[in-house]
Amino acid sequence: MNTAQTYDVIVIGAGHNGLTSACYLAKAGYKVLVLERRGLVGGAVITETDIFPGYRLDTCSSFHVVINGTPVVQDLNLEKFGLDYIEVDPWGFAPFPNGNHIIFYRDVDKTAQTIAKFSPEDAESYRRFMQFWMRFNETMMDIFCYPPSLSTMTLRATIKETEKLMLGIGDLATKGLTNAVWNKTVSAIKNSSPRALLGSLREIITSYGKLIKDNFKSLEVQAALTWLGAQSGPGPDEPFSGELFAMQQSLYHLLGVRRPRGGSGMLTQAMARCLEHYGGEIKVNAEVSQILIENGKVKGVEINGGEKFFSSTVISNAHVQTTLLKLTPEEALQPNFRRKVENIKVQNGFGMTVRYATDSLPNYTALPTPEANGKVQAGIPHNGMQLLCPSTEYLAQAYRDAEKGLPPTRPAVIAMTPSAIDDTLAPAGKNVLYLWAQTHPYQLSNGENWDEIKKREADKCLQVVEDYAPGIKAKIVGEYIKSPLDIERIGGMVRGNLMHVDMSLKQMFHLRPLGELSNYHTPVGGLYLTGASTHPGGGVSGAAGYNTAGVVLSDLKYK
Repeated sequence: MNTAQTYDVIVIGAGHNGLTSACYLAKAGYKVLVLERRGLVGGAVITETDIFPGYRLDTCSSFHVVINGTPVVQDLNLEKFGLDYIEVDPWGFAPFPNGNHIIFYRDVDKTAQTIAKFSPEDAESYRRFMQFWMRFNETMMDIFCYPPSLSTMTLRATIKETEKLMLGIGDLATKGLTNAVWNKTVSAIKNSSPRALLGSLREIITSYGKLIKDNFKSLEVQAALTWLGAQSGPGPDEPFSGELFAMQQSLYHLLGVRRPRGGSGMLTQAMARCLEHYGGEIKVNAEVSQILIENGKVKGVEINGGEKFFSSTVISNAHVQTTLLKLTPEEALQPNFRRKVENIKVQNGFGMTVRYATDSLPNYTALPTPEANGKVQAGIPHNGMQLLCPSTEYLAQAYRDAEKGLPPTRPAVIAMTPSAIDDTLAPAGKNVLYLWAQTHPYQLSNGENWDEIKKREADKCLQVVEDYAPGIKAKIVGEYIKSPLDIERIGGMVRGNLMHVDMSLKQMFHLRPLGELSNYHTPVGGLYLTGASTHPGGGVSGAAGYNTAGVVLSDLKYK
């Protein structure tokens, strides 16, 4: 064995969770190697500079929310390594064809005031709903940053009555909690009125589509909230998805929305510098072809070309199915377990992204901003997510198309123009326009293929923006499209699913991605999982990497 190629820990994949684990382990004094198959680090949290000259493009994630509530940025002192977060407030703008609009601020009351234009009753419902869930989600952040172990059955038995009150949600939330975290949960419950608590908790066991329609009367308010609720992936009719909507929506207010100056990838660039500061190594263009296993225990990895690196501890930031079905030798896992991994639900696609270089910002007819010298001036509509979905039926139809394996006839779109708040992203007088459209199946049922139709589908998305902001199509100077197939090929995300595996309640908390894998261990000794496949799931949080590092550090301590 070549000792120069031997490490304490090897991490497969330089996504933000893999880098988070690597940084914590290197900071603790371990010799760490990160292997990245692409030529640049970052995974889904990446900013590319070679697509359009002079432009910096986020080609996957853009806005950061959950990481604001984890210890990662502070623990790793990422500001020291170049991370500079910009607060995005307001973080959402929902225009409608009739000229009305809703503005979402971090402040709940300011948001409620914009909703009150449509319905004072809806404004009060929003205020009540967010206040309860913001309080409850202070505890959820602790849950995110703690492995959801099944070893707490005794603790769960002592809180049986409270779990009944929580109608099953406590059963999920309490697995893996320390007494301190559970006490905080109980405190959140006690600080809520029984009526508010029972009302909120009964509501969220339903779908988020029904939850929203039951609680909000305005059709415009319903449309904006339903499109926001769809951002974790499940459709509006998914059972038990109300919990995901309540959690996600309130976290926008509780934690705020941020983005790194210079692009989303500046987070992972800072992590890479942090890792190197603590003596860790990163090798790019180093795609792992096989995890090396001997006598049921990991001993290292082999990359394309045959070079081998050795370690008795390997963390995979790759998709759970890629890790266990492709990189792990078949004989290393029991056939029944392999079948369980094969059956993990990965929905048929998730969405597609389009990135544009533009001569100007879009000018929304629902809230126009001044123009000067033919350029639209930045204003409230351009700060954050621009929610382009006119009705719940419009969104439902897009989901119905996707369920049939068809691209949407009319996509719901989120537009983003981060150059309005960060002038480092485009040359002077220019801008970037990002589009995310979510209901695009990976596997098409009509005989078409994505390489041939992606331009057509991107044009549909741009037309949606044109409908709300006439003239933007004429301002496009560059276009970069990633279909669901591209998302898989470029990012390694199976079936183009950005969340790796579905974010349905059946695959969350102690069930993510399987009960046997929920504590980041695998059946192979020394092989661990991290990333969006694991608790707490997709999105930019670093929580999975943080949790995995804690589990590995504990195991290494007792080796």
